[in-house]
Amino acid sequence: MPNTEPSPGSDRIEVAAGIVTDRDGRILITQRTYPDHHCGKWEFPGGKLKCNETAGQALQRELHEELGIRVVRSQPWATVFHEYPQHRITLNVYRVLSYEGIPEGREGQALQWLPPPDLHEVEFLEANRTVVRGLQLPAKYLITDAQRFGRERVLSRLDATLERGGLVQVREKSLPRAALREFVGEVVAKSRRRGARVLLNADVDTVMELDVDGIHLTSARLRTCDRRPLADRYWVAASCHNEAEIEMARNINADFVVLGPVAKTASHPQTEPLGWRRFAALCARAGLPVYALGGMRPEDLGDAQRAGARGVAMISALWE
Repeated sequence: MPNTEPSPGSDRIEVAAGIVTDRDGRILITQRTYPDHHCGKWEFPGGKLKCNETAGQALQRELHEELGIRVVRSQPWATVFHEYPQHRITLNVYRVLSYEGIPEGREGQALQWLPPPDLHEVEFLEANRTVVRGLQLPAKYLITDAQRFGRERVLSRLDATLERGGLVQVREKSLPRAALREFVGEVVAKSRRRGARVLLNADVDTVMELDVDGIHLTSARLRTCDRRPLADRYWVAASCHNEAEIEMARNINADFVVLGPVAKTASHPQTEPLGWRRFAALCARAGLPVYALGGMRPEDLGDAQRAGARGVAMISALWE
């Protein structure tokens, strides 16, 4: 079912949920119990907001009631919209940065600690699936630009920069097809050795022809899509600049978007940047994971995540 933003109405339910991790990076999930009609399915711990309660307040209360822990620090991670037959859910997801206590199922629910790659093997409530997908995403999205910085430099820097489980967008619109095929092959080889994924900024036919993990849609290509362009086993991302384009991405079930420019960039000096305030407002209504783009450097990661982004997408800062 499309991850569309709910319209105002009495059937809309606001929920807060927490991503709680242990020292090994495993994530805590809880199981619905009888007589809930979702009995047996798994979710991220949390619950409904009470009247006049903020999502942050609900997170603290629910995690104490459900797990017996006290949230010390948390930050927004994503807002997910989902429509069930009976009601519509707005899921306010927070990453719990620190907490006190040892989690236990205080309401008789089962608990599991799982590393992010294993989450997809569990049967989750539908509204949680976007979160599961998003947790597979790293904090940095690396974007190639061999035309400006040179093929050898990009490949060399990729070796030095790419982390295990990373994510790379090959964005080489001016390369001839044969050169693009060769370059993609080298990027894929380096990425696979580190368990990283590669998305290609190109048309669907080219993406299907080459051995990549998904497609990155330009905003122009996004506007031509009326459905998800690839099967679920592929990743689908899109470049967005405003709320309308984010809604388009959400309606085709994109896995994440890149939003910008947040700051002024040398490549688009005439484009008015969003700034962090506007960026944060768009993130809060995005309904899917967002990367900040435009003048981003590694040291901007904290600001991006505090604004509700999954992380930062970088071009120049990587290859300069």
